[in-house]
Amino acid sequence: MITGDLDAELARSLRALADTGGLPDAAIRPGGGTWRPAPGGPASYATSLPFEVSRLAGRPPAELADRLAVSLRALPWVQAAEPSGAGYLTITVTASALAGVAARIAAAGPGCARSDALRGTAAPCVPWPDPAAAATWAQAREEQASAMVARLAGAAGAKISPDSGRERHLFGQHPVPPANSPVLAAVQYFGADAVRYVLARNPPGRSYQLSAIGAGDIEPYQAVQLAHAEAASALRWAAELTLGPLRSDLAAAGPRERPSTGPGAAPAAGLGEAPEAAPGEQLAAALGTQPEQELLAALSWLPERVASAARRNRPDEVPRYLEEVAVAWTACRLAAPALPFGGTPAARDPVVASARLLLADAARAVLAAGLALTGISARGRI
Repeated sequence: MITGDLDAELARSLRALADTGGLPDAAIRPGGGTWRPAPGGPASYATSLPFEVSRLAGRPPAELADRLAVSLRALPWVQAAEPSGAGYLTITVTASALAGVAARIAAAGPGCARSDALRGTAAPCVPWPDPAAAATWAQAREEQASAMVARLAGAAGAKISPDSGRERHLFGQHPVPPANSPVLAAVQYFGADAVRYVLARNPPGRSYQLSAIGAGDIEPYQAVQLAHAEAASALRWAAELTLGPLRSDLAAAGPRERPSTGPGAAPAAGLGEAPEAAPGEQLAAALGTQPEQELLAALSWLPERVASAARRNRPDEVPRYLEEVAVAWTACRLAAPALPFGGTPAARDPVVASARLLLADAARAVLAAGLALTGISARGRI
């Protein structure tokens, strides 16, 4: 979602350059670059957009990166913006902007994966297949990937339309799989959701011998489900312990009416209005440990990872991203617990405790949204 905010600001900067004659109109490429984490820390993001614009404008990418950096540095929620390499643009947002991610995700709930990155494109509507009905691993993987890419594209703003011919071809009447089908045997032993997840996380070209490999292939799925259940349990236990609801002032650190200088001229990444220039300063102070910062950074990538996976036809990137979030959540839960359980003392400051619960809610929402895009329901208890 931070990358969505930055895309909106970069589009405005490119438009301003074109309006003043600095770029041809054909060079305007909103959201045209590829984002990746930058080495500057959890709040740093790098884009290849200057390279994309350079090919259309006939200008050196390093020069374009420098001019775009100047415009971004004027934003109060951007801490730094500098050209890097031969033309990449690296941006570091403020601690308040990064912390505001937790409030924005918690407010968006199931919609936290949405963006408009693929707006203007179209994708066929492909129903979820039954993995047990596939005769081979190759067929099971193809059907899972087709259905998943359609969901990812829809979440990224593509128009989803029925494709009855494709549905008849891929999802018509399957022959009854033979009794020795490895897919059917795996579903019977591990369960349909576990098998679906393993299919989803495997890249194209992998051989599928799940029934021969065993339970080790299910461990990533179990880790993601466990992380979701732990985050959901933290919220449930907080209510049962009458620790009080989330502080309304902290929860309000996310979607608000956008000021003229805030991130994004329009709702960013489908999460309502973008945050104010310095959102959640109190929230940022409460979530200041390194594990909390790393979890916030991981959560901020969900819409971008979903859009990239759909664009590249690589649905396996989403489950692997969820595994990164699960690892970050576990580290955060152990180092900075919100509840008085385990060996690490919980926060005594009610503001810190409430902020940590808000972060748990955001982690829960991201994991649930990602699993839903894989065709799997998240578990609130294990």
